[in-house]
Amino acid sequence: MQALRNIWFLALATCIEGIRHRALWAILGLAVLLTMANLGVTTLYSWDLGKVSVEFGLSAVAFTGLLLVFFLGMKILADDLERSRIFMLLSRPVSIWQYLAGKFLGLAFVLGLSTIILGVAAALSMRYVLWQYPAYVPPDFSWLTYVMALVCQWMSLVVVLAVSVLCFSFASQPFVALLLAVASYLVGQNMELLRRVVVENAYAGTLTGQENLVIALSWIFPNLSLFDKKYAAAYGMAFSGQEFMLLCLYGIFYSALLLYLATLLFKRKELA
Repeated sequence: MQALRNIWFLALATCIEGIRHRALWAILGLAVLLTMANLGVTTLYSWDLGKVSVEFGLSAVAFTGLLLVFFLGMKILADDLERSRIFMLLSRPVSIWQYLAGKFLGLAFVLGLSTIILGVAAALSMRYVLWQYPAYVPPDFSWLTYVMALVCQWMSLVVVLAVSVLCFSFASQPFVALLLAVASYLVGQNMELLRRVVVENAYAGTLTGQENLVIALSWIFPNLSLFDKKYAAAYGMAFSGQEFMLLCLYGIFYSALLLYLATLLFKRKELA
């Protein structure tokens, strides 16, 4: 019970710190501008207004979440080291895994709150566009599918956050951790495409015959493209509840594994 209280205290403190941070409001301000731009940008695509509106709204949420992870999340973790707050926490009956879990959950709460706010704002702009141009509404469009796609988008951000915590746990400098996290995100975003090209194509260039290596890498790096359901939401394509639950379980277990590895690596990190 004491461990859970420590984690909850750290998560709540991190969430409050994130909400009070100036970077959060600057990023959210940018996101609001992007959401408002949805009203203008969508009209440039007169042949597919509904699809563009939905994808643009979800893309604004994804872009904002990545900014929060890479800049706000890494900034909060780095400040704990630079201001020696981590030594004060670890001098108390708080273990390293409780510290990392608390920070991770607090930042995940901030991501969840921003996703809800921006998701609602994007939904309002999309609702206006779809109401203004009813002839371009996708025939099978579903708001339930949109909400599920939004949750998957948040889950992918949580996985990226876990990758960032892992990079922070062993990198010597916060900037190095940021570069590693960005590189891991880029690899994870394109890993599924690379796997399909190598496995299903007999003429994959220099990667021909390296199917086992690519498959192994696809299990190591996060397969973030699985969480990208903007296309399904835009066209109202089938998105079963079973697939949704499997994606959520994949994100939860993958993030938990990364936090476990981060705990092992952080114990060996030179803090002083």
